[in-house]
Amino acid sequence: MTDTLLSVRGLTIGVQRRRSLQPIVRDVSFDVRKREAVGIVGESGSGKTLTMLSVMGLLPTPPLRVGGGEIRFADRDLTQMRERDLRRVRGAELSMIYQDPMTSLNPLMRVGEQIEEVMTAHGVPKDDARVRTREALAHVGIPDPDRTARAFPHQFSGGMRQRVMIAAALVLDPQLLIADEPTTALDVTIQQQILALVRSLQREHGMAIVWITHDLGVVARLVERVIVMYAGRVVEDAPTRRLFRRPEHPYTAGLLASLPDPSDRSRGPLAQIPGTPPDPTDVPTGCPFRTRCRQAVERCALEMPPLTDRGKGARAACWVPPEEWVS
Repeated sequence: MTDTLLSVRGLTIGVQRRRSLQPIVRDVSFDVRKREAVGIVGESGSGKTLTMLSVMGLLPTPPLRVGGGEIRFADRDLTQMRERDLRRVRGAELSMIYQDPMTSLNPLMRVGEQIEEVMTAHGVPKDDARVRTREALAHVGIPDPDRTARAFPHQFSGGMRQRVMIAAALVLDPQLLIADEPTTALDVTIQQQILALVRSLQREHGMAIVWITHDLGVVARLVERVIVMYAGRVVEDAPTRRLFRRPEHPYTAGLLASLPDPSDRSRGPLAQIPGTPPDPTDVPTGCPFRTRCRQAVERCALEMPPLTDRGKGARAACWVPPEEWVS
């Protein structure tokens, strides 16, 4: 028996242009085990959200579509499922929290009705759904659930709206929760509350979680393993402590170097990664990071390095090992 819950192999996502598909996410492969917390990090446009939207079957099609690969969830290939069957999985077994709850919640519906709708769509009787909605709201720390269930989204603060989204996402006890930067628009204090809430709910429900973020500080506290994406590809995949202690890809090293050190007594300039990411529809041959990389060698311009085993559970896509990097 395997404990792998989600297995993505060779996933390609592209923009449909007449008779051809222009890839923007290329050959992405990774696994998520049962009850595991995984982070996907990278700059905006790296393909993090598109990858997980394809898992949910929520890619905006057209213009985007899955061009190849396999997405297996609980030993079923989601890419081969009919939409009707996928709707049975989505919400009940797979769920997602989005970055901006104000655009995800229907402003014309009371929040309680929106959570009830998640359950009734999966066959829960309306009376049971109403009771479970109040329980779900209380469970995520929303006071007076009888009253707040009758409120509209605009009557909530940003943090409370995010709690409503979490309640809706978890009300059917999914096996996997995908969280797409759900704390980005919140202030620091509320961010910490939401992070603590998600962490405690994961332990309580025994679910797996994939956390999409550009914040490595979040990753350090929340997940057991980190997947680093750049220009639509996975460039590193490693246990969290291993990645922070010894990054195997220069892009990962650059991200870590840009973090402020809390032990510094004076605030100096932070390290930066020079240049900008390539256009995802026009990625150069070879390694897409080579034009910004101090470690680039001639081979980097000719061949895209594959993800290779680097020991202790880590994989990286780089021709130059860390012991040969220039300082």
